[in-house]
Amino acid sequence: MAKRSEREDSPEEPPLKRTRQPDRLSALSDELLLHVLSFLSIPALITCQRFAALAGDSELWKRKYYSRWVWPRARRIRQVRQGSTVKGSFDYSPQVSNWFSHGPLTQVGEDRNWKGQYRLQHNWSRGSCRVTEVEVAQRPVSPVVVKLEHGIVFTADMENGLRAWSIKDTKACLATIPCSGIGPAYTDPGAPTAMAVTANDLEQSRFDVTIGFRNGGMAVHSFDLVPDGESAFELQLWHPGSGAEEAAITALAFHKEFLLAISEDNVLYLYQLFSDDSQQSGLDRNEKTKRRHSIRLIASLVANNIQSPFSLSVRTTSTHAIASVSYAFPRIGCGWSVGIQELYWSKVGGDLTSRLATTVDSQYLASTLTQPATGPQIKGPKQMTLTLGSSGHVSSSTPSLSYTQPPTSLSYSHPYLLASHADNTLTMYLVVSTVDNLSIKTGRRLWGHTSAVSGVQVSSRGKAVSVSTKGDEIRIWELEEVISSRPASKATLVGDRSVQLSPEPRRSRTNPFSVLSRAVKRQVAAMEGVKGISSEVTLSCIKGPVEFDDEQVVVLREQSLGTQLLGCYDFT
Repeated sequence: MAKRSEREDSPEEPPLKRTRQPDRLSALSDELLLHVLSFLSIPALITCQRFAALAGDSELWKRKYYSRWVWPRARRIRQVRQGSTVKGSFDYSPQVSNWFSHGPLTQVGEDRNWKGQYRLQHNWSRGSCRVTEVEVAQRPVSPVVVKLEHGIVFTADMENGLRAWSIKDTKACLATIPCSGIGPAYTDPGAPTAMAVTANDLEQSRFDVTIGFRNGGMAVHSFDLVPDGESAFELQLWHPGSGAEEAAITALAFHKEFLLAISEDNVLYLYQLFSDDSQQSGLDRNEKTKRRHSIRLIASLVANNIQSPFSLSVRTTSTHAIASVSYAFPRIGCGWSVGIQELYWSKVGGDLTSRLATTVDSQYLASTLTQPATGPQIKGPKQMTLTLGSSGHVSSSTPSLSYTQPPTSLSYSHPYLLASHADNTLTMYLVVSTVDNLSIKTGRRLWGHTSAVSGVQVSSRGKAVSVSTKGDEIRIWELEEVISSRPASKATLVGDRSVQLSPEPRRSRTNPFSVLSRAVKRQVAAMEGVKGISSEVTLSCIKGPVEFDDEQVVVLREQSLGTQLLGCYDFT
């Protein structure tokens, strides 16, 4: 048998081995290595195992953070102000910046985890988060009001009182205090109907929580967050109400020492909270932070034209306090429009003025019908009366934005005014407020939802979160990008300016609230056969507005049996 040639028996030539290169990186100093790593992309930087310690350097990720999140926003703001394309470039600086209302950049003297901040913003842009659920009430007789501030969720209802929860650990509440039996006479104010929370300027772990009740009373509590100790509430102020049936507080807004409240009978109140310094001179700093407040009524406004939904807002400048209420109202020939009323109060002279602006003029382009718009009357503590009236041209031809139904919700955080609608859309307005003028710019329709939108919340930075009626679709919006784009651009029409929230794990796209519903299913199964109740449990509707801060989103929803679940979405 003839042997095969050696060339036929030999396999394919083995691949050449990688040429070993000398290790030039290890001989470099850390400063040079950081400079080299700064040119790597984000995927390469997070997979760098050999230099893991240097790859997580804070200044390295701070540069990446600026390049990805800060400078694009700076260019958009500059482009909007100048009305043209920005051709200049921005240089990186390691110094602390306190502009653009950017949270991480305003923390002076603190070591920031810039890699964590980059991951946080990246998760916001992708809608990636972890979701946990908290059962806050079972078959509640009264509704539950919810507020989120700096990672702490505050809930209040008649049965369980005022409670504080940490989103990082939702297994147990941090503190609780009953809502009944408060005040000098230990009266029962009824069920909580509204809440406002603000963080202390000097101590970020201290919060002022204001609760409005059904009888028109208001209570101000202080909450001290102790990480390794026992957090607690303390009653600072009780303001009794009139006790009338229609005096229930329906909405609150709190900023610094100014409190804005609206009652069920459409009366708007502006208060100023202050401390009695004459009784605090002998106390140290820690005791002074726990001093009780006093309250003073600045003005009351009879606002009969305000209809639900509405949104309250309070902001301050160096010389003025500005209280705003935005609302929806019907108008013959125009459908539903949005209006905003501002109370402009001078801290120096105590002079109070009011301005009114609506979207009627921006909805109709032509001008063929003239009709006066009469505003409400202001009644202050000194029985002063100020009648607000203005006449303007209201066009009746072709509307640019027309709504046959009222908005489902409103949210105002200067300068952004956002309205949600039952036709799966949102409308964004820009409010221009100066010392002499108040106006609302033409609205922009925002597309992206596939079902009716029930709630929306917007921040002063232009970030907004909207939720559908069933809660199965939550979207994140960056309104600054919408402003910088042209109204007729393709990106705006198709609605890709929003990101749908995707809770982890991404593989199981089941309802995130199915975990806590098991207990309810077991309870229903026990009653099945006795009352003829089916064991099929479904989630019904969203209860209350959506809340969010820099790191979390909170949504309150109610099951078909009345159990209320608090969904917490964490982006860290």
